[in-house]
Amino acid sequence: MARIIGTPGESAGVRGALFVIVPISLTILLVFLPALYALSIAARRQGLVGLAITGVVVVVVWGFNRKTFAELWEGVREGRNFLKGAQGEILVHQALRELSEEYIVFHDFHPVDASGKPARWNVDHIVIGPTGIFVLDAKYYSKPRVFAAEKNSFNRKNVAQVQRNAMELKERLVKWSGGELTKLFVVPVVVYAQPDASLEKLNEGAVRTIPLRLLPKEITSHTEGEIDRERAGRVARVLYSQIGRDLQYAFKTEFDAYGELSRAARYAARDARLVAQAAVTAEQAVTVVEEPPTSCPRCGGALVRRTARFGERAGKPFLGCENYSKTGCRFGWNLEE
Repeated sequence: MARIIGTPGESAGVRGALFVIVPISLTILLVFLPALYALSIAARRQGLVGLAITGVVVVVVWGFNRKTFAELWEGVREGRNFLKGAQGEILVHQALRELSEEYIVFHDFHPVDASGKPARWNVDHIVIGPTGIFVLDAKYYSKPRVFAAEKNSFNRKNVAQVQRNAMELKERLVKWSGGELTKLFVVPVVVYAQPDASLEKLNEGAVRTIPLRLLPKEITSHTEGEIDRERAGRVARVLYSQIGRDLQYAFKTEFDAYGELSRAARYAARDARLVAQAAVTAEQAVTVVEEPPTSCPRCGGALVRRTARFGERAGKPFLGCENYSKTGCRFGWNLEE
């Protein structure tokens, strides 16, 4: 099961709730309750005449302010769209959760600035694993059919948005890592989470637009942006360092569990490098032994094969300088036989 950081749909859910609750509450408090109160008072004091006059006044007031009320209810419709978006993010989370433990998922990723406040830029989902880095934008529409971007303004807007998010994430990763994380390939994906979603095109340039049912396969079968587990862990550590302290504390267990895999991969890579270096050193040493000098490097004299008579190498062959008896040159080269 994939490691999860963050709560899916949190930002969209809060915005949607505000967009729905605030206009309805204002309409009830400022219009309906006062109107009902006025109607009840007028009916009690003036009878049907007072009721009729009050009703006319209410209708006139409503007519003069219908533009304001229309804007309020437009906000309600916008809020419903945000709530649908939050529902889509939750459905995407349920699909991503079934990925293997080699993957880590950041939901509703909001980096924080120097003061610790969340930035305005955010991403619905970021997936990191052996098959690459994915930026996902979740959508949930009423109709299952989604037309190509050139035919549909909503899809065109979604494609442009997720592509911007992918490019910005690449730039921020380079900045946040101090230039360490360069040449990363980030895959932008728009996921349509409505039931039985059907898309006219699955590729919109560099952006993948897919129904939710194809998402797990899209991630696990991707090969263009493959990264090793050690590098995936470095990307995850950089992203984790950019979220708020409270969020880091809440999901520390999940992150540490993924970090163990990264550390194991890092140690394995280190051990492999050490083994390779040792093999190269041993090969070089063998090469040196197999290729003795052809002349004395000290005086230039010829080397003569001899046998040691004393010491630890007694009885073993070596090459000695021919000038030993003339000039006392004591150069020798051990021969292993």
